[in-house]
Amino acid sequence: MKRPFYLLCCLVFLFSVHLYSSPRITFSINEHWKFIRQDIPGGIQNINENYNWEIIDLPHTWNIDDVMDDEPGYYQGFGWYKKQINIPESYKNKQITIFFEGINQEAELFVNGDKVGSHVGGYTRFSFDITKFLQFGATNQLVVRVTNRYNPDIPPLSADFTFFGGIYRDVYLIATEKQHFSTTHYASSGVYINTPLVSEKQATVEIKSFLSNQSDAASNIRIEHSVINPDKQVIEQVSKKIKLKKQVENIPVELSFNINSPELWSPESPALYTVRTRIYEGKTGALLDEVIQPLGFRWFEFTTEKGFCLNGKPYKLIGTNRHQCFDKMGNALPDEIHVRDVKLLKDMGGNFLRVSHYPQDPVVMEMCDKLGIITSVEIPIVNTITENSEFAHNCLHMAKEMVMQDYNRPSVMIWAYMNEVLLRLPYTDTEEEKSNHYLKSIQTLAQQIEDQIRADDPYRYTLIPFHGNFKLYHESGLTQTPKIVGWNLYQGWYGGTFDGFDKFLDQAHAVLPTTPFIITEYGADVDPRLHSFEPQRFDYTQEWANLYHEHYYKAIMERDFVVGAAIWNLNDFHSEIRGNAVPHINNKGIVSTKREVKDTYLHYQALLKNTPVINIGGRNWNIRSGIADEDYTTRQMVKVYTNLPEVELFVNGKSLGVQQTENAIAIFDVPFQNGENVLKAVGHTDSGKIYDLLKIDFRMIASSLRHTNIPFESINIMLGSKRYFEEKDKSVIWIPEQEYSPGSWGYIGGESYSKKTRHGKLPASDFNILNTDIDPVFQTMRQGLESFKLDVPDGEYTVNLYFSELKTSEVQTIAYNLGNDALTEDVNERVFNVDINGVRVINRLNLSDEYGPLYPVVKKFIIRANDNSGISIDFTAEKDETMLNAIRVYRNY
Repeated sequence: MKRPFYLLCCLVFLFSVHLYSSPRITFSINEHWKFIRQDIPGGIQNINENYNWEIIDLPHTWNIDDVMDDEPGYYQGFGWYKKQINIPESYKNKQITIFFEGINQEAELFVNGDKVGSHVGGYTRFSFDITKFLQFGATNQLVVRVTNRYNPDIPPLSADFTFFGGIYRDVYLIATEKQHFSTTHYASSGVYINTPLVSEKQATVEIKSFLSNQSDAASNIRIEHSVINPDKQVIEQVSKKIKLKKQVENIPVELSFNINSPELWSPESPALYTVRTRIYEGKTGALLDEVIQPLGFRWFEFTTEKGFCLNGKPYKLIGTNRHQCFDKMGNALPDEIHVRDVKLLKDMGGNFLRVSHYPQDPVVMEMCDKLGIITSVEIPIVNTITENSEFAHNCLHMAKEMVMQDYNRPSVMIWAYMNEVLLRLPYTDTEEEKSNHYLKSIQTLAQQIEDQIRADDPYRYTLIPFHGNFKLYHESGLTQTPKIVGWNLYQGWYGGTFDGFDKFLDQAHAVLPTTPFIITEYGADVDPRLHSFEPQRFDYTQEWANLYHEHYYKAIMERDFVVGAAIWNLNDFHSEIRGNAVPHINNKGIVSTKREVKDTYLHYQALLKNTPVINIGGRNWNIRSGIADEDYTTRQMVKVYTNLPEVELFVNGKSLGVQQTENAIAIFDVPFQNGENVLKAVGHTDSGKIYDLLKIDFRMIASSLRHTNIPFESINIMLGSKRYFEEKDKSVIWIPEQEYSPGSWGYIGGESYSKKTRHGKLPASDFNILNTDIDPVFQTMRQGLESFKLDVPDGEYTVNLYFSELKTSEVQTIAYNLGNDALTEDVNERVFNVDINGVRVINRLNLSDEYGPLYPVVKKFIIRANDNSGISIDFTAEKDETMLNAIRVYRNY
């Protein structure tokens, strides 16, 4: 009985493809807008005045450059966009909607000089019916006034990411017949699909459609839903006849039915159905409108006993967060970047994406549906709230938009809100009454959002992400509000030690034994140019982050009540307020702003993928250096990341033997030779060998600089540092300092400079060094040093001395550093002299007075070394202590 119906449906579907073409027309209008970054006096009335308009295409942001310069802050103000567009006469009997995927953060739309409407919020989609404002068969002017200014009524109020301004996503026009599915119901598809009961045998499908009839006459119509399986075959079709009154909008129509033996959606097999929903004219059968939406059949639950279960199978959710920005693009990204990012996550073996701290481009969600990435989506209430009704209204409206717009996504299983909302309390401990009222306001707003989300979508889970102050969140009542509690934890980065992470989780679970936890953030900053064989907390090296993630992953996997974890972050992202090794960038990504992978990405790939993986670590460290051993090699540790039980490493064709893997890591002590070194890691699978190659240019330094077997050419040393720093574009490698010993090189006297924080000392300054992109070279120093000596052979040399005054009365306090900001330090006037080989080359250098603090100064000298005396650079203080940040010496002749 079922097979003839199935074949009939297939024939109907194939025939309908040719017979019907949807009268709905959707097209982008991204090209050739005019833009000006200022407010216009008099507003829309003066829009055609002769201002200095710039021709741009969308997506667009006005903050690409100023968020990366050395001026504190960036433009948060107004911008105007305008565009001429011809609307054909043939559209006269259609309904025209303009659809914005995202504008940050307030927008007003004008058509032909008339205000159509406004929208609040920078991350959700919105739309307007503009039919009555248009002139058909003529040129129309679209104008959008945008601002990203601070508004206390609109979240986010603050955050550790840059609030780029502009129309930064696509803009579309949608032309429909007068009878159509709603285009303005929270800018959704107008069709909402539920699967309240799903099993391997049968699934129940409930569909609610919102219909509009904007003609002047009532309409008899038929609504039809067709379920199309992943093989593009129609497997079920239901319809209903209704009568729509004239001039009505958003009329709900509900239908339900069952699907037998559905293919289930999962990370390894994301079976994606579609629901094609159509409106037909009652008498003629003419197709009036069509909407296609994704459908995935799955059931899931989160518990502390079993963790996360999907379709009855347990999974540990492991993935990342993601910010929507890219190098030199800001947040104005083409679809291809969004697609690339989700594919990067999938290729890592990840199965979870926390779409944070805000809803993102629709193509991100589309790719998660297609690739089997489970998602949590949240609205951008971050750090704090404003205690008024307007702020609450905007939060609730954003939550409604979020849920409605991604309601049909099979990948979405969690709705979230209020990230670290108690991080920046506006009242001190002495203002107890105000503080209690504020906490109560937050709890009230949280419950309102929670209740609304559960009413709108009773089938998914809710989540609030907290920072690591368990007592504060628990006593405020917030830990009892959502179905899942998220924790943003950084023990071993901002402060404490790695095992503090384990202790926190176990203590929190003891108090909340039935509440599932997701580690919604964890990570450590990595500037991939920095490396160390003695890594330290907050040194920004790849090696410290490796240790951090190795510990955290193990602890997460050991605890069933931790149902999942999202690395902070997939990609490095813009945060204008930050200094650190790469100013204005938060470097916790496992790939860079250009999507270059770091070791952490390679390690997770080996941990998570089911197919064979072998990756040599340190692949972004291609120029290395070190001191030669007696056998004219330099031994340095290299990690190989693999999910194979053992791996063999070859260097320049010579085997270093086979190492067993532990936690997807094999460690080798590699004897590098001077010059090119080719590393080859080989593993064996059932189907044969797999391997990875890495070429290293090793710049060896002789233990005695006059050694003829390794002639001296150059040396680059960062003082006060244990780090290596690679300048790829200049092909330069910087190495850590060492104390002088005869025949070699190094400092004499002094101590390395360390800034103090509440959690200890920083291994390097966290301030932005002005007018340079090699900040790490200047962010450490040795102060009080007497000399720096290099026992080089006789000859002519260029000596470059690098200075930057790191002591400053300026104190930068960033809430997101969780108390790891430098404390105020005594700043005294520093004046000193420098002699090279007995000749005064710098007299009474006062960096703060001549250049100001944090300004990079490079003094270059051409000198000769004679009579086997080498180079001696001597420092004498006149006020306070001497100092030097770095030194570069290379031989001319």
